[in-house]
Amino acid sequence: MRTGFVIDSACDLPQAYLQEHSIHIMPISLHFGYDVFEDVRDPEATQAFYRKYLTEKTLDAETAPFSVEKIKALFLDNLVLKYDRVLVITIAQTRSPIFANASEASYAILKQYRERRQKVGMSGSFYLTVLDSKTLFTGEGVLAHEAVRLGENSNLSFGVLRSVAEQLSQQIYGYLVPDDLFYVRYRASKKGEKSIGLIGYHFGTLLDIKPIIGFHQGESQVVAKERGFDRTLIKLFGIARQAIDQGLATRIVNTSYAGELEVIRRKRAFVDFEQYARERGIEVLLSVMSTTGGINVGPGSFALSYIAGPPISIPNNGDAAATVAHPANAADLITDNWMI
Repeated sequence: MRTGFVIDSACDLPQAYLQEHSIHIMPISLHFGYDVFEDVRDPEATQAFYRKYLTEKTLDAETAPFSVEKIKALFLDNLVLKYDRVLVITIAQTRSPIFANASEASYAILKQYRERRQKVGMSGSFYLTVLDSKTLFTGEGVLAHEAVRLGENSNLSFGVLRSVAEQLSQQIYGYLVPDDLFYVRYRASKKGEKSIGLIGYHFGTLLDIKPIIGFHQGESQVVAKERGFDRTLIKLFGIARQAIDQGLATRIVNTSYAGELEVIRRKRAFVDFEQYARERGIEVLLSVMSTTGGINVGPGSFALSYIAGPPISIPNNGDAAATVAHPANAADLITDNWMI
């Protein structure tokens, strides 16, 4: 059976990987004043946005997920004719209505696909399932990467593939280091949230304190903080090293940077971590953070995610996944509850 994979444009994976595996993008609409731009993970367009956003901090930008009707049209006009089964992986539903929209659209798609396929002489059933990744950005990407690997290299039933991906989503640990707290606070204030208090914002800015924001099972908290972006990166890579030593469920650490990738590649902390991971059989992926992500957390932000061990059995036997120890020194500087 032909299996297709769909992600939303907030999912961070390298462009070459997306093209190699024919992964379809469910765009997120970006509104800049009267201009509308569809984020389809075009690295050049994203870099142009970051350069503009750096000079116009208060750029009036809003994000809007694909509507139910647009998602339905995407499938009925294309995907139901190309695949027999499709797995849709979305950003955490606690942060965006994309999962809800895709789920609602799926009911109509499954009622109407047969007529579309019969018109072109296709028979057989079409299967569609929508999965909440329970994470953001690189976390969604590391889950999509593993789902694609399993779908391409294993003779799994669609139900088992979905079940395995669902279990893996519970084991994803994602982290974000914003370079400038202004963007997170500005975006939160635009939505009427109080993610960063005024005192905390000025205190963090004055002392150049950068938080490490952790994201797990749909919830976020600050797990550490440090003075200076580079020192904060070192602390984040220490968390990732600990996870590698304790064992990952997959052999991937997924990272993204909201800016020119050479900036992060030249940092000693990144070079040392990449070598550390490679020596232990772990591949480190690096991509440009999506425009959607950058609007919410700002240029210069860095994200990292992995799926904590142990590896799960296939087919899934329903055993609960083991947990890994992670830093728990929550700080009161920031609690990021932005909505995409």
